[in-house]
Amino acid sequence: MPVIKPAGDCALTVEFENEISITVNQKVHILDKRLSELRLPCIVETVPTYRTLIVHYRPQIMRYGDLEKKLDELCRIPFSTHDDAGIVIEIPVLYGGEIAPDDDSVHYDGWDGRETAPDLAEIAEFEGLTKEEVIEKHTSSLNYVYMQTFAVGHSYLGCTEKTFTISRRANPRKLIPSGSIAIWADQTVLNGVDLPCGWQIIGRSPVLLYDTRRKEPSYCLPGNWIKFVSIDAAEYERIHAEALAGAYKPVTYPHEA
Repeated sequence: MPVIKPAGDCALTVEFENEISITVNQKVHILDKRLSELRLPCIVETVPTYRTLIVHYRPQIMRYGDLEKKLDELCRIPFSTHDDAGIVIEIPVLYGGEIAPDDDSVHYDGWDGRETAPDLAEIAEFEGLTKEEVIEKHTSSLNYVYMQTFAVGHSYLGCTEKTFTISRRANPRKLIPSGSIAIWADQTVLNGVDLPCGWQIIGRSPVLLYDTRRKEPSYCLPGNWIKFVSIDAAEYERIHAEALAGAYKPVTYPHEA
């Protein structure tokens, strides 16, 4: 059974197994969905992470003990990860090569932002692979969206198979371009906005991973599955122009559990 305990005077946490895995994370999101369906007026917000669900609530509406009991009841219902198989979203990626920046006035940490995969050669050397083999490995398996992190559109993904072993950079970059796709071992992060990053940048997507014009600004939501698709520079420019115009439609299809 998950462990439920207080997190300050207005929040509690539900902790599942102490590991980063797709199965454990799916339990977190299943519980989050169950709690949402109750529509309890005391709930302020929920924050799913790798292995925990943080629940912020109003104690003046529901006391801790009553909310703990309600969550305990929800946790006693068997967790079936086949209840919601989710969807697969294809994300096109340019794995190396220069593109014209959207804003020439922005200066990124360590390079001008034109090169889409500044760490690809280092990744290949570390893994003992060619650049083409690195790209093949990154595009060959599905990736699962664990969670949104400290920035909207900033998504942490885990691969269904062990892929790479490279660590994070010794010196994180202070600023990288939005759309950058970066890896750390067998995890991938999607960067929806310009922000700092210490992961290894393997490519860049022309789609807008964070777009306030959409009803749901974040391109990928927790529980989605991601399939990376390698594209060339011409495809990048075409798709990016469509994305900026709000006309790009992603390729999606059901995930088979």
